[in-house]
Parts: sequence; C-alpha cells; structure tokens
Amino acid sequence: MATLSATQLLPIVIDWMWESPSELIPDNKQIGELRALLAARPDADEPTLRELITACDDYLKI
Repeated sequence: MATLSATQLLPIVIDWMWESPSELIPDNKQIGELRALLAARPDADEPTLRELITACDDYLKI
C-alpha cells in the first residue's frame, strides 16, 4: 500500500477538518484516530507531519 507524503496529506487533512460541508465534518474520534496513525508513522518527526499532528491536537481542543 502506498503512503502519501506529509506534503500531500497536509492540504487534504486541513480541508477535511476546516473546509468540509457539515455532512463531512470529522468528529473527535476520527481526528483522534488520524492523529494516532500520523504519530505512528516512521516519518512522524518530519516538520510537515508534526504540523499535521499539531493541527489534529488543535482541532480536538475546540
């Protein structure tokens, strides 16, 4: 299975979290699961991936 790079994931995830129509807005469980998957990646220390993990944390604080 191919893995998207952090650079490819960033706009997809940000749009999903903040720009989705109301029917597609993720819930906290989905964002928590995404965060866990991102944190488990071997490139989790990469700056763009850290930005995504932080975006998940920020989303969960709302």
